[in-house]
Amino acid sequence: MKKISLITLGCKVNQVESEQIAEKLESYGFDVSMGLGVSDIYVINTCAVTNEAERKSRNYIAKILKLNPSAKIYVCGCSSENDPNKFKKGDYVVKVIGNKDKLSLAETIKNDNLESKNLLSSEYKSRVTNRTRADLFVQNGCNNFCTYCIIPYLRGRETSFPLNEIKAELKILETLANEIVVTGINLSAYGKDIEGSDGLIEIARLFKDSSARFRFSSLEVNVITEKFLSELAEYNNFCDQFHLSLQSGSNNTLKAMNRHYTKEQYLEKVNLIRKFFPNAGITTDIIVGFPTETEDDAAETLDFIKQVKFSDMHIFPYSKRNGTAAEKFKNVAKNVAQRVKDVSEVSRQMKADFINKNIGLTHEVIIENQKEGYYLAHTKNFILCYIKSKTELLSNQKFNVRLVKSFADGAIAEII
Repeated sequence: MKKISLITLGCKVNQVESEQIAEKLESYGFDVSMGLGVSDIYVINTCAVTNEAERKSRNYIAKILKLNPSAKIYVCGCSSENDPNKFKKGDYVVKVIGNKDKLSLAETIKNDNLESKNLLSSEYKSRVTNRTRADLFVQNGCNNFCTYCIIPYLRGRETSFPLNEIKAELKILETLANEIVVTGINLSAYGKDIEGSDGLIEIARLFKDSSARFRFSSLEVNVITEKFLSELAEYNNFCDQFHLSLQSGSNNTLKAMNRHYTKEQYLEKVNLIRKFFPNAGITTDIIVGFPTETEDDAAETLDFIKQVKFSDMHIFPYSKRNGTAAEKFKNVAKNVAQRVKDVSEVSRQMKADFINKNIGLTHEVIIENQKEGYYLAHTKNFILCYIKSKTELLSNQKFNVRLVKSFADGAIAEII
């Protein structure tokens, strides 16, 4: 039986698609593992969200050849969609495809390696997951065309998956994990292309009687409404962590980015979330050093994020992407490294404040793994807990804990 290593870079959608490829490969009789290891065949599922992500995607070819100079390599995903020629190096790269044919890649590999065909029954089905948190992929594509982003060109237009298919997938995932993350390329667009759809509210309703808790991977301002939040507040298994995309706290920069909201509208939505979920974790993404970002814009962003009081932030220095509108913008951004440092310092302080706010409170957690003598688990509002136990705790177990004190990048917690 030939061994295949499946390497995934980038977003949760890529992770879900890699698991679908792996499932198919296993049904064809291959021995599949996730990540870089010694194998006969390798699949690299690439990312193109930044130049650095593309560089890492390409560098995996060299890493693979160090492990196995005779390896057969298949490449798919956003980076190979963007520029396939950068991956066509030598006979060891067997095939390079983009996103459109990604899910047919398993069949291509089977046909290229016929001796592995039909080693298992065609009824065999296995989902590759080493996580206690499973991803439910409900939507693909993006119509937003933010001026800094190349993903709409690589993923295509927005498409929502049929609700009956999502429901069937959820039933399977519930047997594998106690937490489900609903995800998509532009998740907030779910239902826009389905007549009469109630959008993400319909996805939430699938979890009404679910044994798993659930959260949404990333949301846009437009879906945060009284109706949406009041529905979520009815579910005890909803995780009150909202990753609400911001990118900048300057209205001038938001307009240049083609983001369809103002900072005032954004803050209104944050306040609405806290009306329904007072202890919600609210996380976001910030792009620092966008080409049009002046010193005043940067200062405005810094002031705004302090006002919002995020529980955590993902901070990215601007990365120019060929083929985007922002590529042609005059770059006036200066002292970007210092701006990143300033935003990062504020982010660290806000995260510490949020954790301290939760000290003494009781939270539900799900055991994920172990590190340096502690069991690791996340609360519903996404605080990382470090737990000591004299008895063995099993991955995927649910417990109630009390947060005792801040520790490392989270908090020490004790089982109640």
